[in-house]
Amino acid sequence: MGGIDGLMAESNERWAQATKRAYGLADHGLGDAVKAYYTRFFPWGVIVLVMIGSVAAALAFGDSFGDWPSYLPFGSMLAGLGTLIGGLIFNSRKVVPAADYGNVDVTLSLTSEERKHVRRQIAGKATVVPEHLTVTRGAAVQMRKALATQLLILPFYPLVFVPQALTAAREDNPLAWLFVGMVLLLLIGTIFLVRDFGRCGRFLAGTAEQPSGMR
Repeated sequence: MGGIDGLMAESNERWAQATKRAYGLADHGLGDAVKAYYTRFFPWGVIVLVMIGSVAAALAFGDSFGDWPSYLPFGSMLAGLGTLIGGLIFNSRKVVPAADYGNVDVTLSLTSEERKHVRRQIAGKATVVPEHLTVTRGAAVQMRKALATQLLILPFYPLVFVPQALTAAREDNPLAWLFVGMVLLLLIGTIFLVRDFGRCGRFLAGTAEQPSGMR
């Protein structure tokens, strides 16, 4: 019995430490911030930067604007760089203030199996444990904040690689398949990021009124 009691005491201590880190963590509008970026700032920024980059490339390397489509990859790469910088700025000014997410991973003191179970609860694949709800919600806030940042800088990659894939395919370049594969991986990664971001938001909304058993 002493061994079991010792294991229980260690488990309780791990969760107590995690609970202490999780207190005060909250999402104050990460979804709205990401939505604002993609509906208000991102589209216009891409259009303007593609135009500027294409015109600048045509002026620098071309004799006329008649072949302007061939300069679109330059504009797309400029847009990719611009969205990377703009996404990081937007993240620091709008996304970071939209959540209290702490400086340390709330699940740091937990075992790998306990962390896995926390993630499964957030994903809706396991029953929520009321005694650990403070920790699970804190972990969801941290995950959602990290995913929001990734979603803001993600457009950099397709804006850089898609034009290269199209150019390589048009020129029958053997590297075309490499670029196509990278684009497909980016598409799959984007789907998972959006899915997980939504899952975290739904979990936080669904457990907002549930009390936690551990204090």
